[in-house]
Amino acid sequence: PERLNIIYDSKCSVCRWEVEFLDSVQKSNQQQQQQSLNTLPIRFTDLESTNGYDSTLPSNGGITYAQGMKSFHAVTSDGRVLHGVQVFREAYELVGLGWLWNWTVDAPWMGKVANVFYDLFARYRTDITRGSSVLELIRQYEEEGRTEAVLSFSVGEKKDVSCRSCEEKFADTLTNKS
Repeated sequence: PERLNIIYDSKCSVCRWEVEFLDSVQKSNQQQQQQSLNTLPIRFTDLESTNGYDSTLPSNGGITYAQGMKSFHAVTSDGRVLHGVQVFREAYELVGLGWLWNWTVDAPWMGKVANVFYDLFARYRTDITRGSSVLELIRQYEEEGRTEAVLSFSVGEKKDVSCRSCEEKFADTLTNKS
């Protein structure tokens, strides 16, 4: 299984570029080592997936859509949640390019500077890459009723179904089973 699950916003061109770069490096490394691509060290989970995003999955570490939109997050195989610059340090280490981020550890004051600049970028990244503030995108997500709900229930079981799509699926399931 993967050692790191990076949770990202695929509608952000900078985030998508970063994910595509890391994925191409890890796949190239696997091919050079003649290993199966089924055992890649990094998995990427898209907050904007058409299949929906489920924060309740253990691999997603409870990271909500709002948290994921505000900063890059990742979950390690042992369940630790990383965010911001920590994600890049860990991911680059896993693909053999850790030396690119060593300066953030070797000189702690540089790590603090990197965190400040990353936090500033994260705050305004969607304004630049998507034309809306992160708070506006979160509001739209919630308004559309897209939640991290999972449909795993049996007929007759009472569920708190909070998104419109899930409510419809829940109703359809009850109709089809009765």
